[in-house]
Amino acid sequence: MPHSIFVGRPLPGPGEPLFTEDDTAAAVALAEEERDTCPSCGMPKMWCRDKANQFVFDVHEETCHASYAVAAHRKRVDEKRSPETRAATMMAARFRPGSEPDITAGLGL
Repeated sequence: MPHSIFVGRPLPGPGEPLFTEDDTAAAVALAEEERDTCPSCGMPKMWCRDKANQFVFDVHEETCHASYAVAAHRKRVDEKRSPETRAATMMAARFRPGSEPDITAGLGL
């Protein structure tokens, strides 16, 4: 779908439609994929919810150090905050200055 705003087509000129049939097809395909994807595991629902697959999965565990840092910080500061402040406070991990990774690492650029 190379002629689609949905996938990067340049903005249309005067008199051209903002969304083409390709845009609509791409949006519908994405909506269908999202509908058919399990929000818990990220696999297609037809795989993860099939009774035949109930005992065929292995579990692999990894630690997201950024999420760990956010959880540890939240635990330290939340006990001093009101429930409203806790609910309204968004947190995100950021690299410390000077610790940022090379954004092109592993890309072969």
